[in-house]
Amino acid sequence: MTTINIPVKIEYGAGSSVEIGEELKNRSCNKAFIITDAGVVKAGLLSKITESIDEAGIAYEVYDKVRPDPDISCVKEASDLYSKTTSDCMIAIGGGSAIDTAKGAAILASHPGDIMDYAGMDKIINPLPTLIAIPTTCGTGSEVTNVTVITDDNQFKTPFVSDELMPDVAILDPSLLYTLPQGLVASTGMDALTHAIEAYTNKTQNWFADINALQAIRDISGFIRPAALGGDKIALEKMQYASTVAGISFKLSRLGLVHAMSHPVSGVAKVPHGIANAVLLPYVMAFNLAGNPKAYSDVAQALGVEESGSTIDMAIQGVKKVVQLNNQLRIPHSFKDLGMNEEDIHLMVEDTMKSGNVLINTRRVQQADVVEIFKMSYQGESPLLLLGDM
Repeated sequence: MTTINIPVKIEYGAGSSVEIGEELKNRSCNKAFIITDAGVVKAGLLSKITESIDEAGIAYEVYDKVRPDPDISCVKEASDLYSKTTSDCMIAIGGGSAIDTAKGAAILASHPGDIMDYAGMDKIINPLPTLIAIPTTCGTGSEVTNVTVITDDNQFKTPFVSDELMPDVAILDPSLLYTLPQGLVASTGMDALTHAIEAYTNKTQNWFADINALQAIRDISGFIRPAALGGDKIALEKMQYASTVAGISFKLSRLGLVHAMSHPVSGVAKVPHGIANAVLLPYVMAFNLAGNPKAYSDVAQALGVEESGSTIDMAIQGVKKVVQLNNQLRIPHSFKDLGMNEEDIHLMVEDTMKSGNVLINTRRVQQADVVEIFKMSYQGESPLLLLGDM
């Protein structure tokens, strides 16, 4: 049986974020609490949105101290301020960190105790405050998912999964991406590509997720270069759309070994999430290929590889295509180049094996496999070495 449950209203179009005042009035919001980061404020993206809220005659407060890979203290700080301001709805503006912070703050605003009491699957039982998510990158997908990730006191990125975490509204305004730095477009775009590839290739079966995943892969493959390298506005619009479509796919099918490994990389080594995914993706694709060559052949075709040769040949070409994309986007070849300490690999391996994504990865994963992938990606060795005699 296939279950499709995406209870979020999606508004899409350039300039749609400046209509938020009407959305708040329609939802009887008396006071909005905006959660964002200093970069969004500095880029001038917040002021246009708050003008719309002012015009609607609705009061608001701003928390603009979101940090990358938000931790418990960041979430608690935002939640405490939300409670003090007597707000009755939340607006998250930014990348995945802002939306994750808002979701975490919403949990604390509606549940007693510590945020970690609600980690894991379906422990969030009370209704959360109204949440409107406005992504300003092309990679998070969090605006249409039932997941948030909070870094605990041991630097472990802890997932929270519950349908209560679905935003009520996702406003996709591609004009908010027009001034994004090239590197951020590249890293968040590769994050979205990873979402789609893992959702399509893992053990979970969901035909609707698969349709969305393949479409996202096609769009990202076609538009990430002009979006990241040239700032092309149409390409940026396509990338934002693809990011949300990829988010829908992994909301329904979840992810795999790339995310199981990249979360510890970000938590321990502080490598940005999208970059960690981009570095790991070709290695995990090569490792996984034996587990489901047909799925990876489909991925290769969606990436733009011309259909030729055997299923395995096509799948291998898909791995090479991702390596080529990383090179074109100037993403570093190795974690060594990104400042990771090799001595920390043992801790990251332990954290990887705690992830539920390991269990649904398309190929069975042993701890030794994770060690090998980490060591190869640390040195920047060719991912094709993981193919063995294929």
